[in-house]
Amino acid sequence: MPRPVLVLLLITSSSLALAQPDPTTTPPPDPAADPAATGGMPAPDPNAGAMMQPSPPPSPESGLRNGFSLSAGYESGGDRDLTATLIGVDWRIGYRINKAIAVHLHSHMSFGSGKEGNGATGFTGNFASAVIAEYTLPFRLFVGGGGGYGVLNNPNGPLAQLRAGYYPFKIDGAAGKKRHLNVAFDLRFYFANQGYGTVPHYAISLGYDRF
Repeated sequence: MPRPVLVLLLITSSSLALAQPDPTTTPPPDPAADPAATGGMPAPDPNAGAMMQPSPPPSPESGLRNGFSLSAGYESGGDRDLTATLIGVDWRIGYRINKAIAVHLHSHMSFGSGKEGNGATGFTGNFASAVIAEYTLPFRLFVGGGGGYGVLNNPNGPLAQLRAGYYPFKIDGAAGKKRHLNVAFDLRFYFANQGYGTVPHYAISLGYDRF
């Protein structure tokens, strides 16, 4: 074999031998897959922040509560046969003891037209304020009752009140509190002086309670 050809074969063989990897050599570890390379902790997931969204604060089981309602009512009875149709407002402020029990001061003011017996119809108004204990039943129903003081235009005296209603839905608010829409029926008994006796007042209301 000519010498130039032999030299060319030797150079080609050496180049091929250098290009082959050494089977005994271990490749360097991947830092992203090795916990030791990141201080003993696995590499953070770039999508973890998108999945960890802050949840809204839970509604507190106790605390202050307040509410407001518009009402329409009718009163009839008493020793003087008093009748009246009334439109008014209710406002409430109190304390929620737990999920089921609350106590609040329920105030009411209404105005309308009324008469005594067969007399002429005239302007009249009511004011009432009572301390009410309320209990929330399953299915968002509630009942309550209490006592206070009331005024029938001019006659006045002690007052007893019964209340029942329904919370159809609620709206999230600040500080974990929610506005609960309420539809309610109120029955008030005015034990009025000046010979009026006991006068019942029936009212329906639509409003909200915040707790």
